[in-house]
Amino acid sequence: MLRRIPWAPLLFGVFSAWALLSMLAVGRPEIGGLRVYVIVGGFGGAMMLLLYLVAQLIPRRDPRSLLASAGCGCAYGAAGFLFVLPVAMVVAILTGRGIVIEGVGPGLLVVTAYTGLGILAGVWYSRFVRTEEERRRAALAAQAAEFAQQQLALARDLQQRLLPPARLEHALYSIEARNVPATFVAGDFYDFIPLAGERLLIVVADVAGKGVGAGLIMATTKGIIPLLAAEERHVAPLAGRLNDRLAAQLSKRDFVAAILAMFDPETGELSIANAGLPDPVVVAPGGSIRAVGVPGPRYPLGVRAGLSYESVTLKMAPGERVLFFTDGLPELDAGGEPLGYERLHAEIAASRGDLTMLFERLAKAARGTHDDDWTAVALERLTPARRVTPPPAWPAR
Repeated sequence: MLRRIPWAPLLFGVFSAWALLSMLAVGRPEIGGLRVYVIVGGFGGAMMLLLYLVAQLIPRRDPRSLLASAGCGCAYGAAGFLFVLPVAMVVAILTGRGIVIEGVGPGLLVVTAYTGLGILAGVWYSRFVRTEEERRRAALAAQAAEFAQQQLALARDLQQRLLPPARLEHALYSIEARNVPATFVAGDFYDFIPLAGERLLIVVADVAGKGVGAGLIMATTKGIIPLLAAEERHVAPLAGRLNDRLAAQLSKRDFVAAILAMFDPETGELSIANAGLPDPVVVAPGGSIRAVGVPGPRYPLGVRAGLSYESVTLKMAPGERVLFFTDGLPELDAGGEPLGYERLHAEIAASRGDLTMLFERLAKAARGTHDDDWTAVALERLTPARRVTPPPAWPAR
């Protein structure tokens, strides 16, 4: 109950009344009695409390402008001057002697003093309100930034937990992946899904957005793909079905750019369907490269239902590598401008498709942090001399 009492205006009224009494008591000992101080102090506190309550009913905008605060201060100064009159009346009633401000000059000084104090109080109050508002906004911005960092950390942790091992060796092929997290965005992922008949489904994807929302879309997509892949032997209809499922679940602003590639290690055939990612690159053992374009629509998955994707099939020779990557690689900041596909292809050729060497070269070109993930997957069909016998067991999923 005591916390609800506006103590500041109440005490201000008490002390103001005592200060006024002290000035009036000069040369008038009868005004300086304890009884007078107690009664007049209580009366002054009650008056100022009433003034404060009435002021709360006046609509105002915070923080006030300097001019509006000065005008409000004048009003409070005038109210303060009016405060003198009833206090003087109470003193006169208690002491039986009148109190008179003699002359025009002293009267003007009293009015000027109270008005000046009111203006100063209004100006300083305006500054105080603006400072508090800026402090509150800064605190809210800091809280929002901390919350965003927590979201990104959660999304990054979720992403890393869902990614398969970065390297797998099979008797007939080798597959390697690299994922370098960005400073802000957490949306890329890759997956290797073993299918019947020793076939392998490779998925490289980039989820639109960032934070926990992108991580949840990533988890949803990864959960749907194995179920659909078990029913489809070709990547084009698999991409179409996955698009329809995501279009029904995602909002209009969400989508997933992805490449689906199905590899048959016995024949070396690799079928590719592309839904919005850069063209993969084939790297020959000698270092020459060629991009693999896929005809038909290239819309990201989930944009709209009913899309019919196409695929292209190529036959990998022993020792050849195929690199799949997200747009974070060609769009990385290389000295103030994007790296671009031409320079990226040159870096791939120089590294002969080796991801460790390629990412080292990209890190030197970027010269600092990046705001998009770098994700790449390299599939190599092994030559007979490099084949592993027997193939290791796949890790538990």
